[in-house]
Amino acid sequence: MRRTVRLWRWRRNPLRRRSDVVEAWAGLAAGLVIVAGAPLTGIAAADSMHATLAAQNDGRHQVSAVLERDAPSSGSAPGGGSSPGVVRAPVRWTGHDGRTHSAHVVVAPGAGAGSRTPVWTDGRGRITEPPLDRLETTVQTDVMGAAAAGGLCVAALVTHRGLRAGLDLRRSHRWQREWARVGPRWSGRHA
Repeated sequence: MRRTVRLWRWRRNPLRRRSDVVEAWAGLAAGLVIVAGAPLTGIAAADSMHATLAAQNDGRHQVSAVLERDAPSSGSAPGGGSSPGVVRAPVRWTGHDGRTHSAHVVVAPGAGAGSRTPVWTDGRGRITEPPLDRLETTVQTDVMGAAAAGGLCVAALVTHRGLRAGLDLRRSHRWQREWARVGPRWSGRHA
């Protein structure tokens, strides 16, 4: 019965090669990167994403815009949206800088000129999406953290596997050189 000797690359052994020791240290390093580095990278990426989203959300303001003309009654009207019940109409509003801005935004079908509709603007007064709610922010930060941690794990494993492939190739070439030197003498005696 064959028995596997654990940690054989770390022991003193006449069959141990330098490449075996390098491979063992590389495996240990990859394991440490995965166990310790991945969680830290995930936390750092999630915190960074959370700070970015918070800064984006802080720069968004809701303002009340006034329809400049009657909105179409259906989404098939010129300038309307492609979905049923969604129409776009021109509106104007006064930004935080005191300047008047205008744009086409989604409004309720058939809304009359002069009626008010809420719009979200950024710090420059441009139309933007509403800020993310707590759940959306949490999901995005968690996904970013998991992706960063997973990416680090994949990078560590690919690097380790590449190093092992290089060491295996080097060992194979060395074995072939030694066999080319010793093989003819050995096989000639026993032929």
